Amino acid sequence: DLTGARLASWASWWVSQMVDQDRNMREKLTLFWHNHMPTQIGVVFHSEAIYRMNQLLRTQCGGNFRQLIHDVSVEPAMLIYLNGYLNVAGSPDENYARELLELHTLGVDGGYTQQDIIEVARALTGWTVRPPRTGEPTFWFNGAAHDAGEKRILGTHLAAGRGIEDGEQVLDLVARHPSTARFIARKLAVRFVSDSPPGALVERAADTFRRTDGDIREVVRTIVTSPEFFSHQAYRAKVKSPFEVVVSAARAVGGQADTSALSSLAVARLGQPLYGHQAPNGWPETGEAWMNTGAIL
Repeated sequence: DLTGARLASWASWWVSQMVDQDRNMREKLTLFWHNHMPTQIGVVFHSEAIYRMNQLLRTQCGGNFRQLIHDVSVEPAMLIYLNGYLNVAGSPDENYARELLELHTLGVDGGYTQQDIIEVARALTGWTVRPPRTGEPTFWFNGAAHDAGEKRILGTHLAAGRGIEDGEQVLDLVARHPSTARFIARKLAVRFVSDSPPGALVERAADTFRRTDGDIREVVRTIVTSPEFFSHQAYRAKVKSPFEVVVSAARAVGGQADTSALSSLAVARLGQPLYGHQAPNGWPETGEAWMNTGAIL
């Protein structure tokens, strides 16, 4: 299977990046965003698109959140994974719209309604992919498939008669929503401090998110320079995922970066096959998911 062989090679390349690179924070954030907005090879079935998505997360991991979710929204891997490419006027597919609100931005308790999901799906109609004759698919806005009627999303009116601007305004609304600031701040605090981060830290990180218009680097800086990050309670509070176990073990013994399939297979055997999580919520960031007898053995 050529796709499977390429994927195994690129999965091991990803492991080698974490083993061999001095830019540890970049790689930690790449993994974080991959878990936050995952794609799955069994659905996408374009290994090149999966690889390009990984590279996108690597280059944007410390940048602006609004730009990040825009670039992810037009990546063929995401459009295929969450059925965005099937979302057309008259028969909207709500899958990507739901995950955009629930998992990527506002969070499950972020204050949106089922009607908001429907309206976001309508706003994103026509965002699809153009199948290539060779190579990987590319993003294409199909204006003929777009629902140009008026919409109301998160209390904001979107006028009728527009095209791709509807989707762009949706991304503006969700990126700058107060719930998104809190949701992203808490997830980053869980990633770097503890599975139950102090509320005061989350609020300061959320305030940084709002004040900087979603500057991810500054939000992370707020967290990793905080008293909570250096507190006794945070010391050894986090449990490594299988990916981190394999990488840290290789680094600890001075192992060479291995781009063969062996390294990614080691991660998979521990229960975290790269690009293999079935659900769109990504691999867990909390220790309870990994602290079980099977993983320990």
